Amino acid sequence: MSGGLDSFFADYARRYTEGDVEGVTSLCLWPFVAVRRGEAIHMPDHGAVWDHFASSIAAYRRAADAQEWRPVEIDARHLGEHSVFATVHWNALDADAQVVRDTWTSYQLLSTSDG
Repeated sequence: MSGGLDSFFADYARRYTEGDVEGVTSLCLWPFVAVRRGEAIHMPDHGAVWDHFASSIAAYRRAADAQEWRPVEIDARHLGEHSVFATVHWNALDADAQVVRDTWTSYQLLSTSDG
């Protein structure tokens, strides 16, 4: 699973870095719940998830000049046969490859027929 997780998060980071909102959204299922600053954000459909990622990507670029996202470390816990809870240590880099944001985000991932 580790190689699959590395590949998944590399693809996620590439899409996020490129500002490919539809590409990032397509990796999600909905309804979707995100947690920010201890508050649950409920997104019932594709449009809400798309809006969420569009605004997040734009906000990081404006606030921190984040140009590229890189996974630094992935801590994964299997939840049965078809699910994993992964916490990713991310670095956001500016145009000069300087770290402008150092953060951790957790994800619950499901195994699908596509892997």
